[in-house]
Amino acid sequence: MAEPAEPLRSTRAVDTEQADSGTEVVTTRPGGFYWGSDFIGFAVALFFTIVFFGIVGAVVGTVGYQMGAPVPKVGGPISNTTQTLGIGGVVGGLIALFLAYLIGGYTAGRMARFDGAKNGVGVVIWTVIVAIVLGVIGGVLGNRFNVASQIHLNINTSTLTRAGVISLAVTLIVMLIASVIGGIMGANFHRRLDRDAGIVYDR
Repeated sequence: MAEPAEPLRSTRAVDTEQADSGTEVVTTRPGGFYWGSDFIGFAVALFFTIVFFGIVGAVVGTVGYQMGAPVPKVGGPISNTTQTLGIGGVVGGLIALFLAYLIGGYTAGRMARFDGAKNGVGVVIWTVIVAIVLGVIGGVLGNRFNVASQIHLNINTSTLTRAGVISLAVTLIVMLIASVIGGIMGANFHRRLDRDAGIVYDR
C-alpha cells in the first residue's frame, strides 16, 4: 500500500532543518570581483558577439539582396526598404549583443562561483577598459593618418556625437542587464550543488 507523499516545504525550511541536523553551515565565504574570471567572461562575450553579429549581418544582407534593396550613397536618400532593413539590423544586433553578454556573464559567474551579479558587472567593466584603450590607440592613429580624409568621407561630427552617445548608452544598458542576469545564473549553478552537498551559507 502506497504511503502518503511528504508535504512540500520551502527551501528555507529545508535549509534550516539541515542546519539543525548537523549539516555544515558556512557563515563566511569569499566574494567580490574576480577579475581573471571577469576577463574570461569578457573574452567569451566578445567571441560570441562576433559570431552572432556575423549571423545577423548575413541574414540582413541576404534579405536585402532578395528584396533588391539599393546600397545608399553617402549623403544620398535612403529608400524605405533600406530603412526597414536598418531597423531590423539594429534590433538583431541588440539581441545578438544581449545573448553574447548573457553567455559571458554566465561564464564569469560560473568561474567566480560567488557574487554572480558583481562579476557580471565586471565583464562590462573589462569591456569599457578595452574599449578605452582601443579608442586611445585609434585616436592616435587617426590623427596621424587621417583615414576619413583619405577616402574623401565627410562626417558631420555633431550628428555623429549625438548618435554615438545614444547608441553607447543603449549598448551599455543591454550589456549590463545581460551580464548581470548571466552572472547570477552562473553563480546559482554552484548554489544548487552546495545545497545538494548539504552546505548552507549563512549569507
